[in-house]
Amino acid sequence: MQLYLLGLSFRTADMALRERVAFGRTTLTEAIRTLVDMPSIQGAIILSTCNRMEIYVDAADITAAHESILQFLSSYKNIDPASLEGHLYVRQKTEVVHHLFSVISSLDSMVLGEQQIAGQVRTAFSEALQAGGATMMLAHLFRQALAVSKRVRNQTAISENHVSVSTVAIDLARETLDSFEGKTTLVVGSGEMSELAARYLQSQGVESFIVSSRTYAHACSLARELGGSARYFEELESLIKMADIVLSSTAAPHYVIGPEILKNRDKPLFMLDIALPRDIDPACKNVPGVILYDLDDINERIKNNRGLRQRAADEARRIVDEETDLFIQWTGEHAVTPTIKRMRADAEAVRAAEVDHLLRVLHIEADSPAREAIDAATCALVNKILHTPTVRLKQGAGGADLECIEAVRYLFGYSEDMMGCTQATDTGMADSVSPDVPDAPGVTTVYPQLKNVTQTTFVPTVLAQ
Repeated sequence: MQLYLLGLSFRTADMALRERVAFGRTTLTEAIRTLVDMPSIQGAIILSTCNRMEIYVDAADITAAHESILQFLSSYKNIDPASLEGHLYVRQKTEVVHHLFSVISSLDSMVLGEQQIAGQVRTAFSEALQAGGATMMLAHLFRQALAVSKRVRNQTAISENHVSVSTVAIDLARETLDSFEGKTTLVVGSGEMSELAARYLQSQGVESFIVSSRTYAHACSLARELGGSARYFEELESLIKMADIVLSSTAAPHYVIGPEILKNRDKPLFMLDIALPRDIDPACKNVPGVILYDLDDINERIKNNRGLRQRAADEARRIVDEETDLFIQWTGEHAVTPTIKRMRADAEAVRAAEVDHLLRVLHIEADSPAREAIDAATCALVNKILHTPTVRLKQGAGGADLECIEAVRYLFGYSEDMMGCTQATDTGMADSVSPDVPDAPGVTTVYPQLKNVTQTTFVPTVLAQ
């Protein structure tokens, strides 16, 4: 079996195409079962978000699996495969591991460091477990991906230092104000930016909102969402006197707030102008007790934060590279162990049978010194014959040439049961295939000791370079 991925994302396809190939949760089970019913596919997990659709499979044959997935998308989504050409990307074997670890670490996200993708991967894994689509290899891959995500989050600052206008604006407010407790926020305008910033303020503890908009019905709608009150735009001057925070984002072509209406205040005022063109006259910065930030100020902070995230991303990429190598090493060693043990056990069985036959033919007693000499000589012979193949197999398991393991299994006629294509379930195997990775400080990797290759919680399939 081999790992294979076919997908598209915001980097390769526009929203219209991503919408056409997306899978809702209600269709995932049927879609996964359709995939695993195909002869070339042993297991499948579908990751479908607003920014990507990726199909991860445990494939019996990569070429056949590719054609099967295209056929599946064509029939299931009623889409001409030719229309997908140029928009799809593929990953094979080790590339699949590195790609998934990068995706779940938000290194391939539209917004570097966003935190939603880990939950989306967890959901995709859970759905596949319930649908019977996760083979042991896929289960371990996705569980380890979740652990990698936690390691990246614990050991880097990739998700810190906000990079959206609304969140950075509130960060500036938090740095300026001692606390949001007991503060009243006046929201001027009821568009998308106002709503995003207000909701983020609410998540940070602001409870009192006043919403004022030129369209009173829009103000009422947003006020209801925030649990606040709606007021007419004509009351703006008196409303400002009630506020501790002013958040403004209208579509007005001119200033709607000037310094003249800020005079004679008896408490400080924090103002955020996230409109373009600006809502608040820059001269308001000169009014005592007023602190004003506009989009230029916010964008400067965003630029700085993006630089910090990029530096954190470099460390995250190092972790992903390291974890990919560890995964390949671990799966390789666990893949080769049953083959080596079986090969040596079979050789020993043949040796012992032939020695017994020889002793009978030569009428040598079982406790004779000759028996000990023959045993020692034949054991040494078997060990010498198997030494080089054993070493080469272990070397191949480290990632250099894992196809040799499959070749040995084929030559010796070993069964497919040794090749890790067993389906994982969400019952009776919680320790090895559960989508949950416990929270823990520091490194959260879930590999057993790499040197302990006799532990075979599962036997993964071969991953070739």
